[in-house]
Amino acid sequence: MEPPTTQTAPSHSRKRKFHDSNPPGPAKTTKPTKVPPDKRRKRQDAREISAQTSEVAFRDGQFDPVSFVNSREYEIKSFLRSMNSSKNAQRKRAFQSLPRELRRRTAAHNSSRVPKRVREIARKELAEDNTTVRKKRRDYRPGARRLNANQLRMLSTRGIETSSRSQQPTSNGPGKIRSYITSKSSRYRKRQRHKTWLPTHIWSAKRARMVCKWGFSLAETPNLKCYRPTYRAATQGGCIAVDTSYYATILLEGQEKALKRSLARFLPPRDFAMVGRCVVSGGLARSTWMYEEGEWPKKPLTPIQVFWCPRGPSDGSKEQGLRKVVLRVHPASWDDAWRVTTACAATSDCTCKDLRFEVGSIGVMGPRTAVILKALLNLNTNFENMRVDEAIHGTGRDPRLNSFYLRTTALDLPSQESTPNTDLAGGLFDAKYRDASIMAQVSQKTLNSRISRLVSGESDRLVSDAEVPFALIREVVGTHAYARHSDPQPLTSHSWSILLPWKWVRPYWLVLMRMPGVRLGGLKELEQLTLEGGVGYFPTDFPSTNAGRVEALERNRARLDQVKRRSTMKTKLPKKRNGPEPSTESETNAGYMWGDVLAADIHFKCEDPEVWQLTPDLVQLFWKSRQSELPPSISSGVFAAHIRVYGPGNIDSDTLVYTFPEPASKLVPRMLLQYSRDRDPIDKILEILDGKNDSLESTRQSGWTKSSLAGFVVRGNFGFYGGGPVAIAALAWAKVHSGESSDTQDAFSGWCILLNKARKGAKRLAQWVAI
Repeated sequence: MEPPTTQTAPSHSRKRKFHDSNPPGPAKTTKPTKVPPDKRRKRQDAREISAQTSEVAFRDGQFDPVSFVNSREYEIKSFLRSMNSSKNAQRKRAFQSLPRELRRRTAAHNSSRVPKRVREIARKELAEDNTTVRKKRRDYRPGARRLNANQLRMLSTRGIETSSRSQQPTSNGPGKIRSYITSKSSRYRKRQRHKTWLPTHIWSAKRARMVCKWGFSLAETPNLKCYRPTYRAATQGGCIAVDTSYYATILLEGQEKALKRSLARFLPPRDFAMVGRCVVSGGLARSTWMYEEGEWPKKPLTPIQVFWCPRGPSDGSKEQGLRKVVLRVHPASWDDAWRVTTACAATSDCTCKDLRFEVGSIGVMGPRTAVILKALLNLNTNFENMRVDEAIHGTGRDPRLNSFYLRTTALDLPSQESTPNTDLAGGLFDAKYRDASIMAQVSQKTLNSRISRLVSGESDRLVSDAEVPFALIREVVGTHAYARHSDPQPLTSHSWSILLPWKWVRPYWLVLMRMPGVRLGGLKELEQLTLEGGVGYFPTDFPSTNAGRVEALERNRARLDQVKRRSTMKTKLPKKRNGPEPSTESETNAGYMWGDVLAADIHFKCEDPEVWQLTPDLVQLFWKSRQSELPPSISSGVFAAHIRVYGPGNIDSDTLVYTFPEPASKLVPRMLLQYSRDRDPIDKILEILDGKNDSLESTRQSGWTKSSLAGFVVRGNFGFYGGGPVAIAALAWAKVHSGESSDTQDAFSGWCILLNKARKGAKRLAQWVAI
């Protein structure tokens, strides 16, 4: 019997050549070099088994099993290798199975840095990889410090006494000095010499990127890769929380008539904060603007929130007729607001108090905010039916009792279920009641020990007898006036503010951030929400106010500094990415060339009072008025507008806004419908508006020139809600208003062209709507 002949596969049976499938022949003794497989062939290699024919096992018509196994050794190893690769193909490690915002670089080397549900898998992976984790040694002695001469001098000037033993070397080693600081409040005092920490600073500094603005250290954006998930939580299925304790709180106290006289000096005439019954009774809060004393409407200072404290039946000040009014002001304009408020209060026989570091606040935004607040405050109130600007005053218990890590299920505390209490209304703004609440606060360690003893039956003492006063206000994020672009529901309507004593902000914050669906938010998240919601963000979107001018200067200097750094790089970037260079002195100093816009010798400087800001309420009032009824200085007025871009593209903060005559503006909607089926309808419409295309006779001479420059884009970004770029711009009233009043439209709007200087003069068609 003849042995079977060997069959070799043809060389053209495969289109690609695999390194593992071509073993060396019998004559070759060198081992094949291991070449990493192609990444594109990773999945296919996991399902292919290389084969090799042999002739040694079938010799002289007999079957030799040893020779057969040896001849098939390569195929068996290839089969086992393919099984292992198929099992581990597209297999994720423990940290890779987590959401992107929970991944860490150190998670691959330390199993304790991943959530508990995947720690066992992480430990197994580290054991298989033979990875050892070394813990960093730390010195946990709080009193051991090294004090140099400058630090000792600073401590001595502040009245902090050091022990005589601190000047002698201790047993810890030569040269080490032990300091004895008497007051615990001075622990972080040196770090707050040029800025102030919020109550949640230590928690936020570990999880967010911090920035110093307006005299505070604020969270700019979380460190996690969660910009889009945070936005989705704020608009779709969750909420975000922001520590807004940096907002300044001013308390006015006096008789009701005197308070109304004081408010009338810096608020618009006949404002609802003074004449509205719901506002004066304490049921609603009023968002309006503060002006210089007696300078309405030309000198606006800052947006302000006003609400009256309700008067309870047991209020001792009812006999004297005393009332309290609370003003919440942005810290960027604190100096102006405090100066005007104190001057108006002194002339009206009212008392003005500064509660900046006595009352804090937490802002919560998102669709699930109502459910979360009901669990946090333990209130029997239907938050969904609350109106915008509605205010609730009440008291609650310690929020740490509702935390998930405490055994509150074994506690019978039905009497501590909080409801809005009219007897204690306004207790948050009563100094004695507020201080008593802070003194009754216990530490977390004491709270845990009391709960343990209460559960075991060893103690009959209450777990926490602190009553926390609070004020809950439903509001809209940003400065608004009316609906924009006919949106069915603004993105910024699901927003609440919780006003608490300063020392109680941190306990509420820690419990709030442990609730499911709550994410950390910062200044960038607030800017994105206001940008897409079409509302103003103070002070950035109001560059003609005092605080807006300072903000414009800082942003322009930062942009110029970035351009300068890129210009000194060894690897030169393209010119279009380096950004535009300032063209005039006014743009270098402030960033906006209002002299070119208003066709006059008016430059945008901090001390120049010619260009004045039109508030959203003034824009709505003046738009419905006749030209003869408007003030003469309206020609130098500037207002904020929300811009929606048609077509793809990006918007930078230095983009120019041009308008075209009214005949061409009326033809834009018709041209959008006419060329909607074309491949590039926006480009064709821009050619017609430029006069390059003679498709429409009426637009030959209606192109836009430098004289039609109407304003500048203040900030812009991509809008997730609409799927296109959006922006906020500052426009000149004289360039966009025709002088005729109209009551048919819902908003003051129009069409414009955006010219991006940083991208080689790219043009975009857009529609603007006044904020």
